[in-house]
Amino acid sequence: MENNKLLNRRIRQALVIIPLLILVGFTLLPIVFMLVSSLKSNAQILSSFWSLPSPPQWDNYAEAYNSIWRYVANTVIYAVAGSICVIILSAINGYIFAKKIFPGKELLFMVMLALLMIPGILTLIPSYVLYSEMGLTNTPWVMIVSSAAGGQVFGTFLCRSFMSGIPGELFEAARIDGAREKTVFVRIVIPLSLPILATILIMQSVGVYNDYIWPLLTIRDSNIQVIAVGLTVFQNQFGIADKGVVFAAYALSSVPLLAIFSFGMKYFIQGMTQGALKM
Repeated sequence: MENNKLLNRRIRQALVIIPLLILVGFTLLPIVFMLVSSLKSNAQILSSFWSLPSPPQWDNYAEAYNSIWRYVANTVIYAVAGSICVIILSAINGYIFAKKIFPGKELLFMVMLALLMIPGILTLIPSYVLYSEMGLTNTPWVMIVSSAAGGQVFGTFLCRSFMSGIPGELFEAARIDGAREKTVFVRIVIPLSLPILATILIMQSVGVYNDYIWPLLTIRDSNIQVIAVGLTVFQNQFGIADKGVVFAAYALSSVPLLAIFSFGMKYFIQGMTQGALKM
């Protein structure tokens, strides 16, 4: 009897684990293929598509790095600067909507949420005209300002949902002890909200890193261009002549995102789960 229960349990586990392993395999296959191909010469890729590199062409990474490092650096700067602005604005707005009382608060919040329902493609041309009239096109500020403006609505929504679950007694106790509003916000709200702020940081950074249409439309100077557009230029330059260098460029361009996820994944999962439960 016990053996039958153990067998049934293992069968159920296998029915769950095997499909998950298959999904993981399909997810990792393109990544492994990219890394393997990045160490091949063009002749090796064309002659033996799935074979291992022999010998590894490490020069592919040096050539790719020399060509795309500026694009990667630009994108990281834009992502960090825009994310910091979004975090600051979202934290302040979220705290006000969560813990303050003022006339029309709920109506204003609903109007703000309505902005999330507008597809970004509909505002692409008006946004371009606006930034062009402000003289920001073809400058780094067009990426930083647009990132800060576009990301704070959803960031405010996440912060408001998360901060609503922070006990109000903490704020009252701090005020009784003589803490000012700035002190309450900096020393209580921000530390307790680190999970959701890390979530916003990751989501905003990924959004800037993957953005293609907006920088293609607003930036013409290659010295300040982002990696998504830069990889397209790089592929057009090396795509036929040396595919190994192109794959090496893809691998190098993914390093900043992997670093962000590695350091922030713990807070990202915690922030998303807690934020969902408190909505």
